[in-house]
Amino acid sequence: MKRILTSAALIIAVAMTLGALEAREGLVKLVVNESNARVSVYRLVDVAKGRYEALIFDQDPRTTFATLSADGRMYKLGDSFDFRISAARTDTGVRIEFRSAAFVVRQTLDFAKSEGSALADGLHVAFSVENISEREASVGLRYLVDTYLAEKSGLHFTTDRRPRVSEESCILPGDDDSWIASPGEKTSFMIQFSGAGITRPDKLILSNWKRLSDASWGFDTNPQRNFTLVPYSINDSAIALYWEPAALARGATRRVAFAMGALNEKGYPAEAGAKSSTEAIFDTTVLGQAAPDAATSMAADLVAARDLIGRIDRALAEGGVISDEELAAWRKILDRLEERKKGY
Repeated sequence: MKRILTSAALIIAVAMTLGALEAREGLVKLVVNESNARVSVYRLVDVAKGRYEALIFDQDPRTTFATLSADGRMYKLGDSFDFRISAARTDTGVRIEFRSAAFVVRQTLDFAKSEGSALADGLHVAFSVENISEREASVGLRYLVDTYLAEKSGLHFTTDRRPRVSEESCILPGDDDSWIASPGEKTSFMIQFSGAGITRPDKLILSNWKRLSDASWGFDTNPQRNFTLVPYSINDSAIALYWEPAALARGATRRVAFAMGALNEKGYPAEAGAKSSTEAIFDTTVLGQAAPDAATSMAADLVAARDLIGRIDRALAEGGVISDEELAAWRKILDRLEERKKGY
C-alpha cells in the first residue's frame, strides 16, 4: 500500500492497538480492535523470535471492513452508531457481534488448516445477518480486504486461472476462479471464495483501495484502470467480496462464508465440526508425529506449547470448572512435549 497517512491517522492506528483482543493458534495471530471490531491477521514467520508478518494492511486496520446493505441504506460496520459492538474469544477463534434495533450481524473467525498443513495457517470467516425487525428486508453484505503483500513487486494478484492480474477486474460466479492471492516475498495471502462450506460471492472486484472504499455499494469495473488513484493512493490494491441484496424475512438469518490465510493452492477444506483448541493441540502433539528434521519439529512444538499456555490462561480467566478430561489431555500434551524435547 502506498498512500499518505496523516499524523492523526497514525495516532489513531496506535491507539487502536491499546484496546485489542488477541487470539493465536498455530501460525496465525488475530488482533481485533474492541472499539470498532476491525481485524488484523498475521502469520508466524520466525518461531524462535516470535515474529509475525501481517497478511493484510495493518498500519491502519480500519481499511479492511464490512458494509451491510439494508433496504438501500449502507452501514459501515464498526463505524455506524446504529450498531453496538461486542467481541469475544472462543475456543476456535473470535466472535464479533454488531447489533442494531433491526439487525444482528455476527462475524466468526475460526482458525483453520489448509490442505496438508499440520498447524493452523488461515481462517474460516463467516457472517450471519439476522433480521430482528418487524418486517421483511432486502439485505446484502460487502467485505473489503486491504491487500498489500504484492504491491512491492507489482504483481498485485494471481488466481488459480489467471497468472497475473494487473488491471481493475471483476470475477463473477460463471468464472472458473476459486481463489485469489496477493503474493509476498516470504509468505503470500489468499482468499478462497469457492468450495465446500463456502458461499461464493455474487462478484469479487479487484481495484484501487480508495476507489472501493469510497464506493457506497455499486461499482463498475474498468479494465483500462490499474491500482493507482492519483494523487490519493499509488499502487494500492484491494479486494471486495459482494453478496448482493436479497429478501430476508422477519426473524430469518442469511449466512455467507469464505476462507483466507497463507496461500495454499489446495485451499482450506471445510471441517465437519470445529475442534476445541485443546483437541487441536492434542492432535498435533500426542497423536501427531514429530517432523523428520529437528528444526521443524522444534518449531512445531514451540507453537504447540505456546497455544497450550494460551488455552490454560483463557480457562483461568473465565473461572469455570475445568473437566477431568481436559486436565488429562493437558498432562498428556505436556508429557509428549517433554518426551520430544529429548530428541532435539
